[in-house]
Amino acid sequence: MPNALLKFSYNAPVPSVLTLVVGNKLRVKLEAIDKRQKLVAVSDIPHLLDVSGTHNSRADSWAFVITAMREGNAKLAIQVQQGAGAPMLTITPPLVNITIKKQVSLPDAASDVGMLVRLFLAEAPAPQTWPDTGVTDIEDAKQGMRMMRRVLHNRLNSKKPQDFGAPNARSITDIVRASTHGVQFLGFDQYPKLGGGQEQTINGVLALVNDATNLRWNAQYTAFYNAALEVATENLAPDPSPTGLFGWRTARSGAPSRDFSEFKTSGGNTFFTHAIQRISQ
Repeated sequence: MPNALLKFSYNAPVPSVLTLVVGNKLRVKLEAIDKRQKLVAVSDIPHLLDVSGTHNSRADSWAFVITAMREGNAKLAIQVQQGAGAPMLTITPPLVNITIKKQVSLPDAASDVGMLVRLFLAEAPAPQTWPDTGVTDIEDAKQGMRMMRRVLHNRLNSKKPQDFGAPNARSITDIVRASTHGVQFLGFDQYPKLGGGQEQTINGVLALVNDATNLRWNAQYTAFYNAALEVATENLAPDPSPTGLFGWRTARSGAPSRDFSEFKTSGGNTFFTHAIQRISQ
């Protein structure tokens, strides 16, 4: 009895359990199928999974597109409609169990959480850049985000937030928008309006978070996004510096000015203390 292996379009075998996000289009194929066989993709819950298929008679192959329509759990099967005189065909896996999740969206831009998540995603190196930016793992990335949040808190609660371009600052958003002495956080000086580069970076992260068909990067970017959300919503972490952190720059970029002294590099950014400013724990 012939056996046909269900594959992704890039030739990796399809497992029996998958996760998709609403809107994802999963492309799978079966190759070297007897010309007398007709195949059809079937979902047990059609309003969750929309399926369509095409046949390439020259290559004796079938290609199917499965679109995730709504949240839920559904099963996909490739069924064989026996042709006259064709041998029986076994398809592996015979059934694919698919969980469909809703799309991830950013928190409300008007909230502190929404602002922090966007800032973290824009300022922290994304997973694809970790080998080049020195980020060791998700915990290192998360620690860098915690230190970013501590910098904002320290600037807001310093005796002179005007030293950081934010006179009369009353919120961390005021600190992030600061531009009196030059823009402090690139692309965020008119927040909630973002600079083009920062918006593109953030949207790129979300695109990979919401593309469960990208088995190479989806899990890493989902963990990266969840780390940003976790740090934005958890209790403020203790300051690792006895005098307080007051700035950061991309690793190996040098200090913002001579008033700043390097403290530690974490999550792809170098963090600095301040010559004058101090925060009591």
